[in-house]
Amino acid sequence: MRQFNILSVLLLALVMGCNEPKKKTVEEETEARLPAGAFPEYSGDLMIVPGKSIDKVFLGQDMSEVFKILGNPSDGDAAMGKSWGIWYLRDSTDTKKGELSVYSSYKNNSMSTKDVKQIVVSATNYRTDKGLRIGVSLDEIKAVFPDVKKAAVYLNTAKKDSLVVYDAENEGIAFDVRNKGDHFFTTAITVHPKNVSVNSTYLTIHPGWDKIQ
Repeated sequence: MRQFNILSVLLLALVMGCNEPKKKTVEEETEARLPAGAFPEYSGDLMIVPGKSIDKVFLGQDMSEVFKILGNPSDGDAAMGKSWGIWYLRDSTDTKKGELSVYSSYKNNSMSTKDVKQIVVSATNYRTDKGLRIGVSLDEIKAVFPDVKKAAVYLNTAKKDSLVVYDAENEGIAFDVRNKGDHFFTTAITVHPKNVSVNSTYLTIHPGWDKIQ
């Protein structure tokens, strides 16, 4: 009887050991398949790396991998083989906290797959290693990137408001800046390839705004 009990315990341990990897695989697959617009909930600061990445999305990344991480986009636009995917960022109470947008186009002439060309974020829990994030002033941007230059100006006639894009082209980062009471503050940050203008996209990511410069 004692030998039988020992054998039973060993068999049970073996079965549980075999089932554990399978359980882990199912959990990983479930995490990778997020429903439309259900951006993963994160806590803490998420990194913006000029010329490289925003959190887990990086320049040159295959869009199939982006969809595994973010799920299907909440909104977007597409034309001529180029597209914007827009994900709404929400907190634990399902309150919208900003957007993460990814600009993509075909990798090569085979026109079979697309990769990431630009990434834009407008949520306060994303920052660079120098602390630049949404809401910082134009002076703070210039202190970190003294060579930043005005790249575009947009006008919203209905709101009687203007938006200026400042680009540190050599570093691969740009900032959407608006004016409120003589205070210029950042509303979005774009990561793009170094030494390539932020204006190199075919589609604009500023719906409701008319480019005047």
